[in-house]
Amino acid sequence: MSTLHAHSALKTKASIGLVEDEPVLREELSFQLQHKGFKVVAFADAAGLYRHLATQPLAVVVLDIGLPGEDGISIAKLLRSHNPLMGLVFLTARSLRDDRLEGLAAGADAYLVKPVDIEELALLLQRLLERHRHSTTALVAQQLPATAAKTDEQAWQLQPHRAVLIAPNGTKVRLTLTELQCLTELISKKGKPCNHTELARAMGLMPDEWDRHRLEVIVSRLRAKVERGTGLTAPIGTMRGVGYVWDASL
Repeated sequence: MSTLHAHSALKTKASIGLVEDEPVLREELSFQLQHKGFKVVAFADAAGLYRHLATQPLAVVVLDIGLPGEDGISIAKLLRSHNPLMGLVFLTARSLRDDRLEGLAAGADAYLVKPVDIEELALLLQRLLERHRHSTTALVAQQLPATAAKTDEQAWQLQPHRAVLIAPNGTKVRLTLTELQCLTELISKKGKPCNHTELARAMGLMPDEWDRHRLEVIVSRLRAKVERGTGLTAPIGTMRGVGYVWDASL
C-alpha cells in the first residue's frame, strides 16, 4: 500500500461533505474519494447540505462556488461562523486571484482550482480530518485552578467545542480555529513553556508554512482581541528564545 493510501485508509466516522451541482463530477469525485477510504456525503446545493447538517455533523466540506441558489461563498461564511472547527475547501473553476482571495477571506482552509489533482485533494482532506479529530477528541474543556487567576470570581476557562474563552470577570470571547488551537496548546501545558514548533504544529501549520514572525503576529492579535473583548490582559507570557507560556498569575 502506498504512503498516500496508508494515510487515507481512515478509521474515523467523521464525514466529508461534497457540494457540487454538476452530477457527473459530483459522482466521480465521490467515487474517487470513497475509493481512498474517505466517508463522503454529496449534495447538489446548499439546501441539501443544510438538511444533512441539521441532523448529522460533517468534519470537512468541499464546496464549489458557482452553485444554484446560495453560492459557495455564502455557504462558507455561514458554516465558518457556526463551526470554527470545520474544515472548508473550495473546489472551483474560478482561478482569478481575486476569486481565491475572496474564498480564503470567507473562511476556507484551502482553495483548489478544477480540474483537481485527486492525490493533492486527498492529502489535504486527510490533514483536515486529523486536525478535526485533534480538536474534537483530544481537546476537552479545561479550567485553571481558581488560585491561578487574578480575581476571585472564577478562573479563565476555555470551551473548545464552543470555541469560546471565558475571562475571570465572566465576559466571553469567540475564537477562530487558529486562536482556539493556540490557546488549547498553551493551556494544556499547565504553566510550562510551549516552544514555537509545538505551537505551530498545534495550529496545523506545516514546516514550510510558518516562521517565528507569523507566530508572533498570531499571539499578538490574540492578546489584543482578548483585552478588547474582556477588559483583562490575556495571561500569555513570552519566553524569549523559547516560545510562550500560559500563566494566570501574570
